[in-house]
Amino acid sequence: MGTAAPAVAQARAANIVVLDWNIRGEAADIEAMAKVIRDSGANVVTLQEIHRRPDADQVRMLADALGWDITDNAHFGAGDDVGPCDDPQPGKAGNAILSSYKIVERVTIKLTDFATCPVNRSMAGVKLDLGGGAQVRVFTTHLSPGLSQTSISRREAQAAKVLDYFGTRTGVILTGDFNALPTDALSKRFVSAGCADTGARYANKPTHGDARIDYVYTRGITTTSGSVLSSTLSDHRPIVMRMVR
Repeated sequence: MGTAAPAVAQARAANIVVLDWNIRGEAADIEAMAKVIRDSGANVVTLQEIHRRPDADQVRMLADALGWDITDNAHFGAGDDVGPCDDPQPGKAGNAILSSYKIVERVTIKLTDFATCPVNRSMAGVKLDLGGGAQVRVFTTHLSPGLSQTSISRREAQAAKVLDYFGTRTGVILTGDFNALPTDALSKRFVSAGCADTGARYANKPTHGDARIDYVYTRGITTTSGSVLSSTLSDHRPIVMRMVR
């Protein structure tokens, strides 16, 4: 009598909808932005220029507005003090990741260590439990702005730290405001390192003024569609990408 082959457990496919947005710090209307996020169907949100101040914790405010738990579903990666090059104020500014999926690991990677100015940069990262055995790592960053050779060199050094940290990892989503055009050497460097520029295929439209400088990169993730939203709540437009893991 034959013996049945043992069943092999397989991770079910998980639908991921990523919304990336530079929300412009203190100018952000969190309630209005939460509506844009809800309407987009996003279950992973990555943000730059978000502030945590004693009198206005934008991470908690957004988590509350979305109905997500601040402990299980949010991670803030500080970059620098609020207003470090002007009049320093209480609190921190940086990047954040929020998700309806539970965060099971968190990391914040320093990309610069300036004594005062310019603004220090970091990368926030999480591992999400998608259920059914599936997981994904999500990272977001905001590289230094500017068109001078000094600014370009700063961005290149920051990008090198990001890619060194990733190594050959797959199952990764990297988003953010990279302050670089798709034709710039920095953007080509990410693509050469195996990071798919999802916007090039699914949302090749300006994200800031008439330039595309905000990105959703992936490794080992299948992207099915995407778009740049027309919101005017920030000087950057949000990007939405739909994926399967």
